[in-house]
Amino acid sequence: MAVGLRHFGVDSLVVEKHASTLDFPKGRRVTTRTVEILRQWGLDEQVRTRSLPAAASLFSFEGHTLLGDDYERRALPFTQFKPTSPTRELICSQEHLEPVLRARAIGDADVRFSAELVDFSQDDHGVVASIDMAGQRVSVHASYLVAADGSHGHTRDRLGISRSGPGVLGHRLSVLFGADLGDRMASRASAVYWLRAGPAPAGSLFVAVDNKDRWLMSVPYDPDVQARESMTESRCLELVRAGLGDGSVDVSYLGHRFWDPTALVADRYRAGRVFLAGDAAHLTTPEGGLGMNCGIADVHNLAWKLAGVIAGWAAPALLDTYEPERRPHAVACAEASLGPARPPNPVDGLVLGHAFASAAIIDDGTPAPTPRNPVGEYIPMARPGHRAPHLWLGTSTSTLDLFGSDFVALTDPAGKPALDHAVELARTTGVPLSAHAVEAAGWHELYGVGAGGVVLVRPDGYVAWRTSTPPQTPHLLAAAVRTGAGHAASSTAG
Repeated sequence: MAVGLRHFGVDSLVVEKHASTLDFPKGRRVTTRTVEILRQWGLDEQVRTRSLPAAASLFSFEGHTLLGDDYERRALPFTQFKPTSPTRELICSQEHLEPVLRARAIGDADVRFSAELVDFSQDDHGVVASIDMAGQRVSVHASYLVAADGSHGHTRDRLGISRSGPGVLGHRLSVLFGADLGDRMASRASAVYWLRAGPAPAGSLFVAVDNKDRWLMSVPYDPDVQARESMTESRCLELVRAGLGDGSVDVSYLGHRFWDPTALVADRYRAGRVFLAGDAAHLTTPEGGLGMNCGIADVHNLAWKLAGVIAGWAAPALLDTYEPERRPHAVACAEASLGPARPPNPVDGLVLGHAFASAAIIDDGTPAPTPRNPVGEYIPMARPGHRAPHLWLGTSTSTLDLFGSDFVALTDPAGKPALDHAVELARTTGVPLSAHAVEAAGWHELYGVGAGGVVLVRPDGYVAWRTSTPPQTPHLLAAAVRTGAGHAASSTAG
């Protein structure tokens, strides 16, 4: 959130109760859309260098044990570059991703570790937060508060916001261990290793940490039968050896964690000047690796809106669009995590194709797509509310690289003179706006416009408005920009 705010020039204070970033593997899948967001922030290459090599990320493994001869290895569909994005998915454990974000955030914001929000109050003018910083109570005045304090954070409860969904769906133990398996796993290296019924408990799996020396095993357990205290270091190693299928391997215990697969979504995302984001707003099971990515998409949606309101070019009503745009996506992610998103199933339809509907999106009356598999099938289109599609504008520049800082109006070269005139008028609204003529082949078909048609794209890369023919008056663009920035809708914007 701090990185996203600083991208728009907004100062923030990050209060983190832990002493440092995560030190245990989790949240490894970085979806295509998340990599696109990291690309906007100039962080994609740094994350890529900390990710598993592509060759080790391309497969899903299934066998009775990790090292046994009886196994299958299937290619995953999501690690190759596709014509729908300038990026590709990555496998980067959160323990490696967080330091990249931390390094950027420390340069962008006031970041305080070992600090905890104790209390807060709010009124029409701002938020007053009481923070414990190393035993010293500090009072902080801010315009807004974003609660990204996780599934067990107290902010949501303080606001009286309940959650809906299936809830807890089981209990699991994750064991982090060291074992020199790089050579033995070279021909079967995968992103995830599912274990069939065998020596290890049914439902067990391994996930790659570095696919060499560090590994993570996840097993189900029943707390009514197996007390947590019984999961000693010795018992954890016993489970690991059963899953490996070779008792001669030298294994070292590095740690373990208990966790409960859960699917829940907050009933509200906002209460006054306080917003929920990430696990505080929604929980998904690990199937499909959607949770962390959904959280990053939350703050990408919210950051530019907060920045616009703070700067004065967006209306406060724009903040009301955060919940209707993000909550349906979280519900879809939670439902997909119940099974449909399980690898090797693709999730492009969910992460690239989900469309927003809110007062800041101007419906152009065109029909919504009807994919046969909404979770897996992505149909590129520039219909209002959809992510503006990727199109190469040369060898290394994507249409997506045009977005991220202001509103962008797109047209073809023939429509550029008229668009420039409309942009000059629209800039009188105070909303940051630029224009670009797209000369790439396939532009008209992909973006659903004819000669001189205009597509207005928001700072987050989603389409706010579209006219398939040249605007009848330059005032149309100005009206659309105002609506996209949360101001009262104008009848001329449709």
